[in-house]
Amino acid sequence: MTGSATAQYFGQNKMRYKKLNFKVYDTPHFNIYYYLKNDSVMRWLAKEAEVWYDMHQQVFQDTFIRKNPIILYNNHPEFQQTTAINGEISVGTGGVTEAFKQRVVMPLMQINQQTRHVLGHEMVHAFQYRVIMEGNDSTRLENIGNIPLWMIEGMAEYFFIGKKDAFTAMWLRDAYLHKDIPSLKQMTEQSYDYFPYRYGQAFWSFIGSTYGDTVIMPLFYETAKYGYEFAMRRVFGYDAQTMSTLWRNSIEQAYRNLGKDTTTRPIGINLINARNAGSMNVSPSISPNGKYVVYLSEQDLFSIDLYLADASTGKRIRKLGSKLTNKDIDEFSFLESAGSFSPDSRKFAFSVFSQGKNKLMIVDVETGNPVLVEAMGDIVEFANIAWAPDGETVVFSGLVEGQSDLYTYNIKTKELKQLTNDPYSDYQPNYSKDGKYIVFSTDRVALQGDSRSVDIPMNLALYEVATGKIVNIDVFPGANNLNPHFAANGEDIYFLSNADGFRNLYRYNLSSATVERMTDYFTGISGITEYSPAISISDNDEIVYSFFKKKTYDIYKAKLSEFTPERVDPQYVDMTAAILPPNIDRGVNVVNRNLMNFNVFERISDEQITNIPYSPKFKLDYLANAGIGMSVGSRYGAGISSGVQGQFSDILGYNQIFAALNINGEIYDFGGQVAYINQRSRWNWGGAISHIPYMTGFSVYGYEDFGYGNEPAVSTYIIRSFQTQAEAFVAYPFNRSHRFEVGGAIARYGYRVDKWRQSYYFGYGDRQKISNEEASQLGFGNLDPFVIQQVNAGFVGDNAVFGLTAPLQGFRYRIGAEQYFGDYNFSAINIDLRKYNRYNPVTLAARFYSYMRVGNDSKALYPLYIGYPYLIRGYESGNVDVTGNVGFEQLSGAKMAVANFEIRIPFTGPEKLAVIKSGLLFSDLNFFVDGGVAWDKVQYDNATPNQSGTKDFRPVYSAGVSLRVNLFGAMILEPYYAIPFQKTKSKFGTFGLNFAPGW
Repeated sequence: MTGSATAQYFGQNKMRYKKLNFKVYDTPHFNIYYYLKNDSVMRWLAKEAEVWYDMHQQVFQDTFIRKNPIILYNNHPEFQQTTAINGEISVGTGGVTEAFKQRVVMPLMQINQQTRHVLGHEMVHAFQYRVIMEGNDSTRLENIGNIPLWMIEGMAEYFFIGKKDAFTAMWLRDAYLHKDIPSLKQMTEQSYDYFPYRYGQAFWSFIGSTYGDTVIMPLFYETAKYGYEFAMRRVFGYDAQTMSTLWRNSIEQAYRNLGKDTTTRPIGINLINARNAGSMNVSPSISPNGKYVVYLSEQDLFSIDLYLADASTGKRIRKLGSKLTNKDIDEFSFLESAGSFSPDSRKFAFSVFSQGKNKLMIVDVETGNPVLVEAMGDIVEFANIAWAPDGETVVFSGLVEGQSDLYTYNIKTKELKQLTNDPYSDYQPNYSKDGKYIVFSTDRVALQGDSRSVDIPMNLALYEVATGKIVNIDVFPGANNLNPHFAANGEDIYFLSNADGFRNLYRYNLSSATVERMTDYFTGISGITEYSPAISISDNDEIVYSFFKKKTYDIYKAKLSEFTPERVDPQYVDMTAAILPPNIDRGVNVVNRNLMNFNVFERISDEQITNIPYSPKFKLDYLANAGIGMSVGSRYGAGISSGVQGQFSDILGYNQIFAALNINGEIYDFGGQVAYINQRSRWNWGGAISHIPYMTGFSVYGYEDFGYGNEPAVSTYIIRSFQTQAEAFVAYPFNRSHRFEVGGAIARYGYRVDKWRQSYYFGYGDRQKISNEEASQLGFGNLDPFVIQQVNAGFVGDNAVFGLTAPLQGFRYRIGAEQYFGDYNFSAINIDLRKYNRYNPVTLAARFYSYMRVGNDSKALYPLYIGYPYLIRGYESGNVDVTGNVGFEQLSGAKMAVANFEIRIPFTGPEKLAVIKSGLLFSDLNFFVDGGVAWDKVQYDNATPNQSGTKDFRPVYSAGVSLRVNLFGAMILEPYYAIPFQKTKSKFGTFGLNFAPGW
């Protein structure tokens, strides 16, 4: 009854740092929403979208009834601020397609091939949603739940990449090598162990190669209707386990016959691994003096952070940056970016996401303290920092208006300079040791050529600093040649390539134009994606590289002299090992044939791309119901229980409308709410109108006159309170963790009391509405309706990291004040402070919570009660003895304060986090101490209410143990055993149950 009119109590903020003015392109099958000023890039994307439509349509055999929306953001930092998709967008999210409106929401990427990839991938999802929701009378949106994630995402990958994919082939070879090829059941139930994109793509490739691509849609439809196991029987005539076996056999046969040595050990020492770091140790960078190595890792579980380690032992020295402790870091560009040491090895430069853009951060290696945090002007997204030999300049690849170009920044003079300016993707630059050249990866050769394929491979090029001249390095045409580094001699360039279908290290000599293969690994040198940086070289010709093995990434260090170079033909490319098994085509090969002829597909003309006015297009985002129930013939008459809720929004999600209706009982119990939120800018504002009924009741035995004289009867009193309220709020987030809120509301409270009488012996009875005067005489208090207004303001902070059932690290706080006026006048103060410190594997959690009403009418409303188990466990209503030391009055008052302390131990769950490994049961074991007090006015001189009606300050305490259990993400249960320190009904302790996540 005194809740603040705010959007949410806690929760981190989804930031919107600037307004984006979208325009709309109309094409034959799409409405493309954009704000990019580079019209040539926009027209390229519009034509690409229509090509993907033509290609996917051939497999889906479906036509869009209405034009599909595509919402394009200029870069990933701005995509993360999208309002079209609720929830957080992580650094690793390339794009999203949502169900009801089939909106494809995506950013432009730093590499042209990646942008093409995301567009083609997400377009598959748009088709999937449409055929499920609109293309078949026997399916609807709920049928998506029958389709495993590996089927959905694997299909999108297969339709874009096809069967030639050196990166996914590396994952399959790793599974084969370690006898870990998953079954379909494992892929379905253990998606956290078997990456759905890679393994799903490999399975669909197997289906297409073995049975033909024409079988894909029947299998997809049948899975949507019946689940994948029954679908396998209907389409192929045998069960899913048999299909798993056939797929596994094809992989084993293919890699058994590769003729490749599977026992080759990685060269060098295993420097960073799961024993001294995490399972994902990527983007290694070695200092020029060879003393240090910096890498990104999830070794502390809750975030990917930047670590400094000893390059000789791998021992961790310190964190160089963490989003949990550094206000300038929202995220790291951990997928496809690496940093660089200064030439003197004393500073380290890298790119971070901060305040809606990438920023250059430079830290002191010895202390870990930042010495520079700088935005790069209009370059919202940039990555792969490399230091120049002068110690003052860094070079990086930046994305501006859809173009990925090379830029330099002088730390001393603050001069930002653009080196390249063209439609080609220029990526992963590195300086020569004399500073005269920059070697980088680029797609200029591919885009200048006449390839028919969907692939846009990356070649190597040299940029001459003095003249700006660019020279392409003619090596491995058609392969992806990435991550180039100059050796100390200035003549050799080391790089990674998939020229032989694997992922190996190569050396190119500038003088002789010769190429040597330095490694010959069965899996490969790789980061998280194909474009991730994975090698770094010191001035002493020591190399560190991330090696993919057992689905994890370890960092190895070796002297270049330890490698055994093998001279290879720089023009020879053989992608046989990149073909996903089996390397046959028994059926109709629609997908791969189209991918090989992608550039041959006819493009729409410029006349078919027109600008149209922006229209909000309010539509339903989701609709859900809480079931329906009916009752007739009960002693209380007919009743109904039902509820429905939904969300509507415009196409960009700037304006959202939430509506909920609920009835639980009679017509008096009808309730509903309509709320509006505007999130067009950084300021969020909105309002709501609601009517919410609350119902309580109790029964008493007595004597009633039904017209036959007094007789024994059971009388049940139903007390209804009705809150009708209009509210408004405004919120301003300072950053992801802190915000300010202000709001106001006006509410009317009304009451109704009904008395249901029933003869104890004969069963007849009646219903009577009790007047307010009669209700007051029965002890219900004053039930006159009243109107109350309120204004509120508060500061909210939340950077907590949630574990299995409760926060395990970080902080939360809310400090607020409320003023009530109208029929009652009083103020309220709310203080809620929470802190979580993790000492692996234990978290120490502490909370102080206080809510205090002050003023003339502070006791006019229902009193506050601290005996709820989510406040203090052990003093539940059934355990309170009004004749004992602690009664309801001792636990109630106009003011309250509660303190809690817990020792939280992740008990069952993921191996890295929990004490006992479990893939199904996620739980925390907690030891707790609770304490609190409720009061009206502090009195120390006696133990009973005094004559003025104030109540004593009498704290209560309890201690105990609980087990919070996460029920598959649906809800969290907390059975507990609490020992109250004050006398209650229980002689020693009491069992209880909470239905909420840990505070």
